[in-house]
Amino acid sequence: MRGLDDMRPGPPWLHGVAARRELLETGVGRRAIEHRLQTGRYLPLHDGVYAIGHRDLTVCGRRRAIVLACGDGAVLSHRSAAGAWGLRPDGSARWNVTVPSARQPDAPVHTYRHRLTPAEVADLDGIPTTTVARTLLDLAALIPPHHLRRAVERAVQLELFDLTAIHRTLAAHPRRAGRRHLLALVDDLEDHGVTQTRSDVEAAFLQLCLDHDLPRPQVNHYDNDRERDFRWPAHRLVVEVDGWTFHRSRDAFTTDRRRDREALAQGYRVARFTATEVLLAPVQIATELRALLR
Repeated sequence: MRGLDDMRPGPPWLHGVAARRELLETGVGRRAIEHRLQTGRYLPLHDGVYAIGHRDLTVCGRRRAIVLACGDGAVLSHRSAAGAWGLRPDGSARWNVTVPSARQPDAPVHTYRHRLTPAEVADLDGIPTTTVARTLLDLAALIPPHHLRRAVERAVQLELFDLTAIHRTLAAHPRRAGRRHLLALVDDLEDHGVTQTRSDVEAAFLQLCLDHDLPRPQVNHYDNDRERDFRWPAHRLVVEVDGWTFHRSRDAFTTDRRRDREALAQGYRVARFTATEVLLAPVQIATELRALLR
């Protein structure tokens, strides 16, 4: 006589994860599920969600498990969706999931209650995930404008940015938190094109200039094969924003000063600001910049 494990082997579950309701829908009986749990073929991850065979899941497996744990209609969203699309790093200890009801699963997750439309949900690696446009709108309510700019720049780099979809999403949510920030950024991109900052601190410096009505600089512009962080040609001014990570070595110290001398030889003044100053003292830096640009 064949055992329970031999009667119905079941399909190869996506990313090695299955929900109890999925197993039942495909014909795996309750007795078979219980037997496989007892013998270790199914390993509990969350309430009613199992790893098939082993717990060593990929990030896609962990994402799928958390969405399944949140029930029908659950969608990976906000910071977790941004991480899945590659728009922003997601270092949070809790997953972000949008759900249609107030259910709170027994899992490390922060749920947002909202009923998404089909146009706002995409299938990403087999996992329901908010679209890039909806993800950016959700992010706009959670992160500062310069981080949002970096997310948009990344979407452009990955060829995921759809301006029509952005406008459609903005129009569908006229009172959504963060809408004003995303709309302002989209308007800026339409007027000036897509900037390509190299880091969050560079994006913060550009945002500082815009917030304080300073002349808009050229960003990461090449001049005589030398890339400058920010440049105002009409004012003969170059600004370099130095983070400790990439400028702490002896070689970087020497290179920075050689580049400053080269700029001076070309008739440019060079001002250097640290990342800490940009992030913690924007008003002071704006005052100094205004004086340098006068």
